[in-house]
Parts: sequence; C-alpha cells; structure tokens
Amino acid sequence: MKAKLLSQVSQERLELHRAIPLSTPLVIYIEPSGYCNLKCAFCPVGIEDQSLTKDMMPLALFEKMVCDIAGFEKRVKLLRFCGNGEPLMNKDIIKMLKQAKEQNSADRIEMLTNGILLSPDLTTLLPRYLDRIIISIEGLSSDDYKSICSTKIRFEKLLYHLDALFASKGDCKIHIKVHHEAVVTKEKEDFFYSTFRKRCDEIFIEKLVPMWPQLDSVHFAHEFRWSEDAVINRKVCAQIFKGVQVQANGEVVPCCVDWKRVNVLGNINNVSLSEIWNGDKLRQLQIRHLSGRKGFTEPCKDCTMNDYCEYDNIDHFADECLVRLTGAN
Repeated sequence: MKAKLLSQVSQERLELHRAIPLSTPLVIYIEPSGYCNLKCAFCPVGIEDQSLTKDMMPLALFEKMVCDIAGFEKRVKLLRFCGNGEPLMNKDIIKMLKQAKEQNSADRIEMLTNGILLSPDLTTLLPRYLDRIIISIEGLSSDDYKSICSTKIRFEKLLYHLDALFASKGDCKIHIKVHHEAVVTKEKEDFFYSTFRKRCDEIFIEKLVPMWPQLDSVHFAHEFRWSEDAVINRKVCAQIFKGVQVQANGEVVPCCVDWKRVNVLGNINNVSLSEIWNGDKLRQLQIRHLSGRKGFTEPCKDCTMNDYCEYDNIDHFADECLVRLTGAN
C-alpha cells in the first residue's frame, strides 16, 4: 500500500477565535535536546549563532513537566517532541516518551526527527510510545547531506533503519517529508517518492519558507508552505494563543521560532506550566497582538511564520478576542 500524499499539518481544526482564551494549550512543544547532529543551512543550529542556547533536558525536569501537564483543566491535544535540536540525542528519550504515554499526557504524542540516529532498539521502542513519527529528510544521498547539512552520513544506513522502523510501527504513523531544495529536478522528485513512499504512511514535499526571524538562509520559496494557497500577511499570531514551546533547560517561549528567546515567559524549574500558560507575560503578549502592536514587538515584527505556514487566521476576530481577554466592553 502506497503512502498518502499528505502534509504533516491537519486542516481539520477548531475555530480558534471562538475558543480564546484557552484554559489548556492545544499543543505543547518539547525540546529534549538543544543539540543537533546536523548543521542545516536553513536552521539556527546550522549557523552556530551565539544567541542560540543549547541544553539537554534532564529526566527529572521532564518528569516535573509531565506532572505540570496533568494539572491543566483539560487534556492537552498534542505533545510534540521537537525544537532547535535533535530529540534522539537525549539518552533518556525513551524513558521520557514512556512516561508521557503512561501518564496519558495528551490525546496524541508526536516526534520530529532527522532519523540519522535511529538504531535497532529505537526502531522497536519509539512506535510503542508515539502516535506519529515525522522524519525530516534533508537530502537524497550522502553527498547531499554533506552539502546541505555540512555533515557526513551513510544514506544507505538511514534507509535500512527506516525499513526497520516501518516494519515495527504497529499503530504508529510514519510521516516522511523533504524540503523543496533537496528535490529541485523532476528526476530527484521521482527518486524521493520511489525511495521513501514504501517506507512510510504519509509523504510530502514541503516548501522551504522564511519562517525564522533574524535568519538569512538558502533559497526560500515565497509561497505557502503546505499548498498552493496564497501567503497572507497576518496581523495577529495564532501560535501564541494555542501552545507553548518548552526548551531543554526549562525555559518556556510562546513559539518555536523565538530561537533567541526574546520572550521568555517563565521557567518550569521555578513555576508550573499552567501558571506560565495563564500568566501575565503571555497574556500581555497576546493583548499586544490583538491590539495591532505586533509590528512593535520583538521578534514578532520580523516573523513571517504565520504568513507562510499557518492555517489559523484570527485577524478578523481580534476585537472580540481582545474583549474576552481584557473584560473590556
């Protein structure tokens, strides 16, 4: 059975503007590792900027976060293991996933990985605790990885482990994606599909778009990331109303593209995640956006992630959301 041609982002969504303010985040992004085994030219890790903080999340901190998540009023819809680094670099990743799964921390648990560090043990264990594994392919050969990621890898070894992962996946979905810069010709596109379609449930070619503020990179596509839809200049960021990113050192930021951590909302080493979610720092950031002050807010004023990547659009409902947040008439 061939994999479905499907992006990693579902278009079946709630009407976000009607749900604001959410008592519980829809999604919590978790960074197990701030370190990565690749140095991709389009990623903050790849440019080795000194503004990028790198840590490895301790197991005890993760356990504390799972307890925090249980304190929310409702169940979180999605836990997504991702961040600036590669999750599989954390030696405790299986213990983390196991605990999250056994504690029923969310409706779904996902991981985004480059797959290079897959091993026989990981290909067997990861599907036990994950509902979906998203494999980000950066090239179609060892030479491609050397060129795009400045890293030497064994491409055939990657394919071998993907075969093993797919064979042991059970109910876990395997999603494989690649960016458009890796498949610039029809021959490469055909090779991508013929090579990977038999190794996954879902497959997609994503456009590499300018989603990282303060980062110049390779040839970006000035089109919507997931489809042929138009790029829309958003006045209000939807991300800051539906989720947060927990970094490996416990710092919490409103979204993953705040890679310089300009808007640190708090640290789960010191306070609970629910306190941060319902706290004044996030609320004031939301109010600034709804009041039309995104263009005066760092790093939001230079961020185009919502324009290129986001289906949710609450621009036309900013006033009614502002009333609900502030209680003003």
